[in-house]
Amino acid sequence: MKFNLKNYFSSILLACLLFFANGCINDLNVESIDPNYESEVNLDALFLKIYATLALTGQEGPDGNGDIADFDEGTSSFFRTIFSMNEFCADMIYWIWPDVGVDDIRSASWTASNSLIKGLYSRLTFNITLCNFYLSETENLTDNSTLSKRAEVRFLRALNYYYLLDMFGNVPFLTVVSKEKPEQIKRPDLYAWLVEELIDLEPGLADAGNRISYYRVDKAAAWLLLSRIYLNAEVYTGKEDYNNAALYAKKVIDSPYQLASKYSYLFMGDNNILSALNDAHNEIILPIAQDGLFTRSWGGSMFLIAATHTEGMSPWGITESWKCIRSRYELVELFFPYAPEYDNINNAFIKGEEAEMIAAAKDDRAMFCNYREYGTNNSIKCLLRRPHPSDAILSGWLITKFTNHFVDPNRKPTDSMWPDMDIPFMRKAEAYLNYAEAVVRGATPLGMSDVEAINDLRKRANATELTSVTIDDILKERGREFFCEGYRRSDLIRFDKFGGNTGYYWEWKGGVSGGIHFDKFRNLYPLPQSEIIGNTNLEQNEGY
Repeated sequence: MKFNLKNYFSSILLACLLFFANGCINDLNVESIDPNYESEVNLDALFLKIYATLALTGQEGPDGNGDIADFDEGTSSFFRTIFSMNEFCADMIYWIWPDVGVDDIRSASWTASNSLIKGLYSRLTFNITLCNFYLSETENLTDNSTLSKRAEVRFLRALNYYYLLDMFGNVPFLTVVSKEKPEQIKRPDLYAWLVEELIDLEPGLADAGNRISYYRVDKAAAWLLLSRIYLNAEVYTGKEDYNNAALYAKKVIDSPYQLASKYSYLFMGDNNILSALNDAHNEIILPIAQDGLFTRSWGGSMFLIAATHTEGMSPWGITESWKCIRSRYELVELFFPYAPEYDNINNAFIKGEEAEMIAAAKDDRAMFCNYREYGTNNSIKCLLRRPHPSDAILSGWLITKFTNHFVDPNRKPTDSMWPDMDIPFMRKAEAYLNYAEAVVRGATPLGMSDVEAINDLRKRANATELTSVTIDDILKERGREFFCEGYRRSDLIRFDKFGGNTGYYWEWKGGVSGGIHFDKFRNLYPLPQSEIIGNTNLEQNEGY
């Protein structure tokens, strides 16, 4: 259950970490800090630490003794690094502050020395190294409990390798603990390994909807990740496999998981299994645990809630307000097509807080606030306009999607500053969109049409149902359903709307207000320059 697992997270003391240098694990190879030191590894603690890498950044709560050396700990979390590198460079949201490395990501001018790129790579390789270590320490154990845990750890290793595949392509590859520098695996070969690994480990996982505890993975997680990988097969290998993408998506659709009754429930403080009234947990296949007392991180749901809110908005359930994530115009257009330009003087567009915006859009996912109260006179309103690098205060509509409010009146937040909202990292809604896209792209339907799959999500959002679906409709629907959740760069690449002269532009694409194209080699990030220098087995990605 949530409470117990989070308490475990907060009290982990890992004797096994004596085998790892504190900080970034260099190229997935490990050796003892002291070769004369011997210690019995605490396997239960190591197992929990592996899950904890999804939620936490180090050994001392939100900051202190971080996992990744030479990198701001608050930005080093698994979720935040993935989010930053999939969203800052894309067409949905805009990070308005000039943090180190951010401007190069926003303007698609990054190099192999970019700190955010190195942070993402370091987080993923650190997590993989812990998984390899656990698997090496348990390879001769055959009790049922350990076999189940091994399958879960193999899944988590595959999840981290998936993000290396998606973002870096050709990467160092090891599945064992070794002192040797790893060889580099080609992107199609890593794709093939991931597919084979997920299919092989899936029988060892708990049945879908019957996971051992709420925060542990089951077969549905493997099916959903397989569906996602197959959907991107042409990007990764040059050869499509939409039939398998549809097959595994349909397995998730037919599983006991259910869509939450309300879209907003997915992003609230009581979106876990302990809630009697919020049924979001029925949809969430892999939650990232967050808790105001026991699982605190600057890179988890604190990041999502604080970064999207500022003073003058309706309360959002915590005291933190970073006011640094705003919507781009292209996101607004998904809900308000053909909208006129808007500004804070002429009020040329509809004004409102969340309820007004949802009503105007006729879609429950239109969770925005496009004005805020400011100054000493609370009757003065300020309509927020488009993103602009030098305009932090009036820089794009505010996003109200994430809060620490509770549906259940019998439950209260555990802390005024730190949120309880779990991150719904993998959820059933993705299966409907993966299935619909695969069918539109040519997969054989499996008892459900593409229109039916899309409309199941639109009905939940109280949006008008569609009568037909095009490939462009799929991308738009993915934007409506998953904006600000860390998907967008990968989606744009699959739809050939990211790097290269694609004909698709968004505000400030390439660092220019009207948008310009950037080279297609930027569909992959470069391996960090420090890794290229430290491992002669590695070749840099083309273009860098």
